[in-house]
Amino acid sequence: MRKLLFLSFLFVFFLVSLNAAKNEKKEYGKYDFYSKCLDDALPKKINNALVWECSTKASKKLDSLIQKQISSRGDCDKEGFKSHACQLKRSQTAFKTYYQTECTLNKYGPHYEYCEMMLKKDRLKWLDKAIGNIKNN
Repeated sequence: MRKLLFLSFLFVFFLVSLNAAKNEKKEYGKYDFYSKCLDDALPKKINNALVWECSTKASKKLDSLIQKQISSRGDCDKEGFKSHACQLKRSQTAFKTYYQTECTLNKYGPHYEYCEMMLKKDRLKWLDKAIGNIKNN
């Protein structure tokens, strides 16, 4: 009898814990679009294309934010070759070449998109610091 009562208690405790974890609102980092996409999809949707899907969605959002950061420093065409806007534009072109080259090893699987997304996330963090430091000087 005690064993049955103990097992019942454990089962109820497990259900309460599970429900609490399910209802807990997760907080995501500033650029954690990938994690949020996975959490929104799981466990309703589990398939091999989920890494590709979430990486691609996150990458598009990151592209938009990167472009916004770069354009916040001005217009390269109007400001001249030595301007900070042109330096950022050239560095972004170099970065694109870098991630395409770096991620090519994984090109034939879902990992290319994941690799690209992770490098773009790092680039955006770097832009936050670099542009923030320039604005403070």
